[in-house]
Amino acid sequence: MIPYKKGLFLLITILITGAFFSCNEKKESAVLYKKPAVEKIDKTFDWIKDDTNFVKPGYQTTLYQYYNQKLKEKNYVTAAKTLQAAAWNTAGYASFDQRLFQTITTFLEKYKNEIPEENTWFANMYYGDYYTDKGDIKKAIEWYSKNTTIETVDYTSCYLKADGYRTIAWCHHLLGNLNLALKNEFKALEYFRKTDNISAAAGVYMGIAEIYQASKDYDKAAIFLNKSIVTYAKDRKKNLGSIFICLYNKINLYDRSMNYTKMKPLIDSVYLAFKKSKINDPSVKVSINIYYAHQLIDQSKITKARIVLDELKPDVLFLNSNITNQEYRVALAELESKQNKGIRNTKLIHKTIEELKANQNFTRVRDLYAVLYNDAMNKKDYEKSMLYQDSMYEATDSLGSKEMANIVAQLDKKYQTQAKEQQIALQKKTILNKNATIALLISGFIGFILLTFALTLIRKQRILKQEKQNSQLYTKQLLEKTEEERKRIASDLHDSVSHELLSLKNSFEQKSETTDKKIDTIINDIRIISRNLHPVMFDKIGLKASIEQLTERVQAVNNFMVTSEIEYHNSLPAADELQVYRIIQETLSNIIKHANAVAAKITVTENDTELLIEVKDNGTGFNAAEKLSGNNAFGLHNIIARSRAINGEAKIASDKNGTIVTIEIKKPK
Repeated sequence: MIPYKKGLFLLITILITGAFFSCNEKKESAVLYKKPAVEKIDKTFDWIKDDTNFVKPGYQTTLYQYYNQKLKEKNYVTAAKTLQAAAWNTAGYASFDQRLFQTITTFLEKYKNEIPEENTWFANMYYGDYYTDKGDIKKAIEWYSKNTTIETVDYTSCYLKADGYRTIAWCHHLLGNLNLALKNEFKALEYFRKTDNISAAAGVYMGIAEIYQASKDYDKAAIFLNKSIVTYAKDRKKNLGSIFICLYNKINLYDRSMNYTKMKPLIDSVYLAFKKSKINDPSVKVSINIYYAHQLIDQSKITKARIVLDELKPDVLFLNSNITNQEYRVALAELESKQNKGIRNTKLIHKTIEELKANQNFTRVRDLYAVLYNDAMNKKDYEKSMLYQDSMYEATDSLGSKEMANIVAQLDKKYQTQAKEQQIALQKKTILNKNATIALLISGFIGFILLTFALTLIRKQRILKQEKQNSQLYTKQLLEKTEEERKRIASDLHDSVSHELLSLKNSFEQKSETTDKKIDTIINDIRIISRNLHPVMFDKIGLKASIEQLTERVQAVNNFMVTSEIEYHNSLPAADELQVYRIIQETLSNIIKHANAVAAKITVTENDTELLIEVKDNGTGFNAAEKLSGNNAFGLHNIIARSRAINGEAKIASDKNGTIVTIEIKKPK
């Protein structure tokens, strides 16, 4: 085994080498403000300021004894600097407590006017960090924004202004406003480059990488992450903890881009290197170890994963951060589900889901519902599993909507830019040519062409609409005639052929048991054929009762669980009701034949304008687009054609967790 120092050096060297080759940095702007010499007040203050002491047992006691002593001495400036040091350390470890929050608030209420303004700026950052951790992002932005108005006159003012923009960027990232996040990160970089704090600039590179990762531009994300590693490595000994954060983000990047070939060995390497480093940073430890625990769970190394999570518990409790608490709950729930013992505290998982929803973290919401779904399936609670599956799909839809909103915003910005550029170019051309009449004629000509094109398009759309209506009418009439013929044949089989067979059975002079059984079997087969051709008593009992009879018959014959929830008030014509019955019958037939499912659910609801039908199963699923384009999909096309014939639309969604067939039928006006 490679010794720790050599092994870590080799790991970082490989990453830095790759980073240098992938980065093409421009020459940075000149440094205007250099970091002042470290202020020496006394040994106790220096001990409180040292972030490595924050995790030591006596830190809180020493902090408040020293702070209260400075208040007694009326040394309010040193008292403010003491609170600032504690606030920075609290934010660095993401470990927020109500006592420090209340202490800072009370101090500012009493002594704000007794100290210079620059000694109060730290509070804006602290309150922003506090509300970010609690999930109140909009309130956090309000506090961070206060520091962006600071006039830059020295290192401290420039640093705090840059940090204000950086933290606002992170908030917009959490809210999904990626354009605003990127804009604020580059603004932060502009001010950090005016200082000699290279670590701060490296942190911004890391933030930019995370934004590009969120927008799925993984190549740019890798470039800026490599810039961050290169910048931190300029002082590797000082920034070793930050380098581990970069390595964690590298793992996360591979995870998001589904590059598992690189991700898995990197998780193992980073975990072992961090464990041997003896770095006492609980927040970094929790992040890296949770990824390692997830990998162990995926590899079914349950005992080892349990040990890792148990070792993490004290660090999670110490940090008391919403984010770390959520990540730990997710890993623990996944472990319990994998053990097939069932999640012990599902209420805690639901609480985590609500917190994540409030922060619009739909990716993690979707993952948690997947864990709950697997847990319900292991417990054979199929009803709950289907509810969790629905929630999982809703989270996926919300995630897609959020991403689509970002894409639309980006396209709109691009369009506005292009439109402005075109307008400027046209103005320049007009000024140079001094001929506005030509531009007007060109515009008129283009308008005429567009108008002609629009009229032609409208006409074609009308023709297509009429053809579609004609096709629907023909299909509907064909289905109605088919149903009439089926009804006639079913009636003939039941009333004529069955009656004749009964008469034949009774006419035998010498009856035998074998003959009677054969005739009874034929009569029973004819009844089944008759029932399949046309549902018994459909015209009298209606749609709802017929569906319920169908589910009972399917369960009895196929040893297959089918449930139904029907809220229907006879809002469709009888002919359309029969087509709805046929659609549900066809869907159940497909599930039984092809889905390998153990359960299905039929839901029929209606509103003022539509009848909504949903049939879902927990089968193996299939590629819907590929199946529909193939030659062996008559049943699916039959469902779609029948839906269109009664002014409806069928949608088929399928994946490895099952299939959902949804039909929306407009009610007749």
